[in-house]
Amino acid sequence: MPGVPSNKACERCKKKHLKCDETRPHCQRCTTAGAECPGYVQTRKFIDQGATVRRRYAPYQDVNSTTRSLRPRETGDVAQPSHTAQAHQLSDTQETHGPISSNLPNENGDSNHEDTRPNSTHYPQMIAETGPSGQLSFVTSQNQFFDPQSSESQLLAEQNYFPVPNAGSRSSRSTGHESISPNLSVDYSSFRGNTYMANPNSRPDYPGLTTSESMVHQNEKEDFHDLFSEIKMETEHEIAFLTRHYAENIAPWLDLSDAGKFFTVYVPIRALDCLSVKYAITSLAAKQLWRVKGAKPIVRGGIPASPAITEAYPNAGNADWFRKSANYYYMSASDLNNKTSGGYTAVSSSAALESPIEIVNRWLGSRSTQELARDSHHGTFVRKAEDILSTVTLLTLYRLLDLKGDEWHNHMSGIGSLFGSLWNLVQIHSTTFSHGIRASFWNFARYDYLGSYLSRSAPYLKPEGLALWRAAGISIVDENKFRISAMGPVNSSQEDQAANGLIWILSKVIDFRAQSKQSQIAQWEGSPSSNAAGETQTDSAEKDTNTWLDLCLELQTWFESVPETFRPCVRIEKPRDLFGNSDGAQMPFPEVFYSLPTCAAAMQHYHFGRIALLLNRPPDVLTAPSTAFDRLQGYREVTKEVDFRSREVCGIALARPHSEIRVHMTALLSAVGQCLESPKEHQIIMDLLCGIEADLGWSTDYIVQDLHSSWSNR
Repeated sequence: MPGVPSNKACERCKKKHLKCDETRPHCQRCTTAGAECPGYVQTRKFIDQGATVRRRYAPYQDVNSTTRSLRPRETGDVAQPSHTAQAHQLSDTQETHGPISSNLPNENGDSNHEDTRPNSTHYPQMIAETGPSGQLSFVTSQNQFFDPQSSESQLLAEQNYFPVPNAGSRSSRSTGHESISPNLSVDYSSFRGNTYMANPNSRPDYPGLTTSESMVHQNEKEDFHDLFSEIKMETEHEIAFLTRHYAENIAPWLDLSDAGKFFTVYVPIRALDCLSVKYAITSLAAKQLWRVKGAKPIVRGGIPASPAITEAYPNAGNADWFRKSANYYYMSASDLNNKTSGGYTAVSSSAALESPIEIVNRWLGSRSTQELARDSHHGTFVRKAEDILSTVTLLTLYRLLDLKGDEWHNHMSGIGSLFGSLWNLVQIHSTTFSHGIRASFWNFARYDYLGSYLSRSAPYLKPEGLALWRAAGISIVDENKFRISAMGPVNSSQEDQAANGLIWILSKVIDFRAQSKQSQIAQWEGSPSSNAAGETQTDSAEKDTNTWLDLCLELQTWFESVPETFRPCVRIEKPRDLFGNSDGAQMPFPEVFYSLPTCAAAMQHYHFGRIALLLNRPPDVLTAPSTAFDRLQGYREVTKEVDFRSREVCGIALARPHSEIRVHMTALLSAVGQCLESPKEHQIIMDLLCGIEADLGWSTDYIVQDLHSSWSNR
């Protein structure tokens, strides 16, 4: 007969009359208090008191048979008829209530014990647990696993002593390293059926069996339905926990230059109706938790005395977040593949291996103008495109989270054709992208130019494609110059326009840098490509010089036209290290704080762009200095400005800015670290990079190794 634990609290919490969180193997309250958790009592008490419980199990009793019990507990106990002894039985002869006795037929079919069966009130408790094999098993009152695949348990199941699930089923009552794959597409109502319940038709006809058997069997089904409802509820709690973790800690990374906060506000709501978005959110959140070993960031505004249910996850530090993230990623990629193929493609493991950008490119290539006109008339295409692009953005960030920077460029392949095809379809009815498409575009543009810098290659989003950049919400005048417009797009502030316009200018800088590299390689190899076009070496150098000067002028014009919010509200030129071991020694960098994260990040990237231009200045064959001392003076001026720009980048980083700023400054710190000379400056760069990976899970170890190698070779 089913029983319940006598007390679920650990011994320490029970003794101190505290509310125990019941975390296994040690409760969190004891761990927080620094005390050793004594564990949990394994004894069970049986809920066999009262006539109500006995009436519920009336079908297992025969009032006409002789009253007989191996362990009489009360006069109301009634033994089962003798012919039922041929079924496999549970023995209750030992004082400790062993899980299974030898009261089973031997190989010849004879029973080793007398033809009796204990009353149902003496049955050991059967509790669903995750067994050693990872399958759903049932544990007796002594916590011994009952293997559902054994022959004995199968025969016991036929007699309806306990249900045996299918071999492929799992229990979500798991530890941190073992849980079911949270596929919410499973029909949990099926747990009421015979797949998980004993078949009522398999029960033998007992003498004296009344019509109350249907009621008893229904009660049993309800009991186990409650169990699997709890499984579903635990899965829903995990998704709720991951969704909230994403909205509070990861989504701001994607809304760095979006005042409308599309990825923070709208994407979690879209996840309610779009499975690919839901699983993309949970996969990214789970992977980020795996990268930080389950640690939650410090809550701005104070730590609450008791967190909300959706903020807490039991034993989060030991949960297998990597496996969970992989499962969610597969489900998101599968749903994305199914959504973009019209729902006629079967789910395949190849969907998780294929690039999400390639999947969307294939979908956009199959769209015709007539289909778009029909969908646009009903207002469904833009909505679907936003959901798909949101999924692709999240899944791409999932891959970039622990990827080397020089490998980013490979994962950005195809974004130029993606947004180009999307613009060709959208421009029929609109002059700009919608809010969701713009938000995805600027995230890809930022990762594209940073990845192109680290791999020293040209960006995929070509800066000369002005129509695409205008559709993304920035104002570019006829002279191919950026300006901040007073009538910007909806959900876009002037700060957003300035930050996004800077990304376009920096893309031009990185593209110029890549072309300069190609020109140098062509000169070293003696390639006649330039001569074939009728362009001499002098003409090429003059063209590069003019382009370089134009880019310098654009950056300076941008800096002079930004709003006043781009001025720092706090600046300390020579801060002292009050918490280090240097007795208040001065720091080599200033500390600069901006009240708006968009402005802080934009100013960091502005100084980075100036450094990139200074280090890639082409030789001016027309007005070059005539003496070596003039060239030396020019190098000193470049070094002085590079040092100033590097100090500004580090000063913003030292002010402990928001996470959305920190995750986008790894490439900047890599460039700055190669320009600095002092060992103390090197140590600060190392601390900043290591802190980003430890706090946010963003991979920086490859940059640390590269910088160490660069410094050791000097």
